[in-house]
Amino acid sequence: MSVLSAPQIPMLFVELDAVRRTEEDLGRPYKGPLDVEVHLDAVERLRLWKAGGGRVVGFAHLPGVARGELAEDVAVRLLWTVHERAGNPFDTLVHCPHDPEAPTPDLSRCWCRPPLPGLLIAGQEQVALRQRERYPVWMALVVAASAPVRECAEGLGLDVVDAAEWRWGAAG
Repeated sequence: MSVLSAPQIPMLFVELDAVRRTEEDLGRPYKGPLDVEVHLDAVERLRLWKAGGGRVVGFAHLPGVARGELAEDVAVRLLWTVHERAGNPFDTLVHCPHDPEAPTPDLSRCWCRPPLPGLLIAGQEQVALRQRERYPVWMALVVAASAPVRECAEGLGLDVVDAAEWRWGAAG
């Protein structure tokens, strides 16, 4: 008699800047969550991943929170706005509010700011606890919009793809 184990499911970790159009894309600064626009090609890639049975963790490093430039509740609303505008594809959203230049250790020191692995670990753990699934390393893909996220993925032995390549369908 064999013991049944939790199902193995592919996990996609998406840096939210891969989905959200940047200030450079828009040609104007953000004023708040209402300014959020998403790349339609990214929305399609997320839809395809979910249709294939995978899970998706969205994550972002938002150092403006630690510097007092962005209120925590506005930061969270920003994440949920990306989620909503993309068609609600994320199984969880996590963010790092820390910055090394913050005035206090609780805001300047962390284990979650890329290239450290905390955001990916926390996101996977949140989904795993809720879904009771396993997410093998060989079934994971990280969509990186920044060099620190690429470095994090490579350090963890995860497959990684550049955000623009992923949006255009060259990987995943």
